[in-house]
Amino acid sequence: MKNRLAPLQILFTTVILGCGGEGGPASSTAPDASLLAPAENSAARQTPGAVTHQQVTGHADIEFQFPDTTAVVDQYSFSAIRHQDGRFTGQFEFRAKYRGLRVRAHGDVLCFRIEGNRARLGGIITKTTFEDSPPPGLSGLPVGEELTWSVTDGRGNNDTASPLLGSNALAYCAGGISYPWEMPIRRGSIQIHP
Repeated sequence: MKNRLAPLQILFTTVILGCGGEGGPASSTAPDASLLAPAENSAARQTPGAVTHQQVTGHADIEFQFPDTTAVVDQYSFSAIRHQDGRFTGQFEFRAKYRGLRVRAHGDVLCFRIEGNRARLGGIITKTTFEDSPPPGLSGLPVGEELTWSVTDGRGNNDTASPLLGSNALAYCAGGISYPWEMPIRRGSIQIHP
C-alpha cells in the first residue's frame, strides 16, 4: 500500500521520515497479527466477570510550525475500545487550521496498541471537508484515507500528542512504523486504560 501523507503535515513529515524519526526510517513491514490480539490481563483471568477490554480516549489541541514558520493548529478527539474478543470500535474527529484553511475529517478507529502510558492509534476517514479540491501542493484528505497518531497519558500532567499522519494504520498499530514526535497539548486530556 502506498503511504500518503495528510496534507497539513507534508513538510515536517518529509523531514522526520527522511531523518529516520525515533525508530529509524518508516517500515512497510506487514503487521504481526499477534501484536494486535487482545492483551492478556492476569487480574481479569483470575476474577470472574472482570472487565477485560482496553480503552484510549481524549482530546488534543496542539500547535506547531512548519520550517517556513507557518503555524498549524490540530485539534482532535477520539474514543477507542479494544473488546475482549479482539475487535476495535471507536471514532475520531479531526480539525485543523493551516494558512487560512479550515479542515475537518471524521472517521472510525481501526486499531490501537498500548505501551505503558503511551498508545498508537490508527483510523480511516469516513467524512471530510477536504477531499475534492485542495490547494496546489496539498493532497487532500479523501474518504478511505488511513491516518495514524500517538498519545501519551501524563496521568493528569504533561499529556502529549502527535499530529495525525497518513500511513498504514494496521502496520503502525503493530509497531512496524516508528512513532512520530509528540508535543504537549495546549488543551485537552488523554486517558489510557490498559
